[in-house]
Amino acid sequence: MTALPFIVLIEPDWPARSYFRAELEELGYAVSAHERAADAAHFLAGWGLRPDLIVVDLASDGEQLAELQRLLEDFPDTRLLVLASPLRALPEWLRQRANRILSRPFAVSDVVRVVSELAPLIDR
Repeated sequence: MTALPFIVLIEPDWPARSYFRAELEELGYAVSAHERAADAAHFLAGWGLRPDLIVVDLASDGEQLAELQRLLEDFPDTRLLVLASPLRALPEWLRQRANRILSRPFAVSDVVRVVSELAPLIDR
C-alpha cells in the first residue's frame, strides 16, 4: 500500500499558498495549508497528525518565528523546508534545524522539486 507523504504548508500569502498546495496535491501529496504556524499547530494537535515535512515561508512574515519554534518542538524529527528572503536574516537555531533553505527568487517548480527530494512519493 502506498502512503501519501503528509506535507504541512505554512504560507501567509493566500495566492502562493493555493499554488503550492494545488501543485503538490496534483502530484499526489496530502497537504494541509495554513496561514500561520499557530494555525498548523492547532490543526495537527486537534487531529493527532504527524507531518512528514513542514514547508514554511518566512519571506514576508518573520513575526511568526516564536510560533514556528513551538511547532517544531512538537515535531523534532520532521523535515523542514524554509522559504526565505535573502534580505531577512534567519536565526541560527532555524538555519541549523532546516533541512533545506530556499531563498527568493524561486518558482513553484523549485519548491516542488525540493519537496520531492525531502519527502519522495514512494511505497512505504
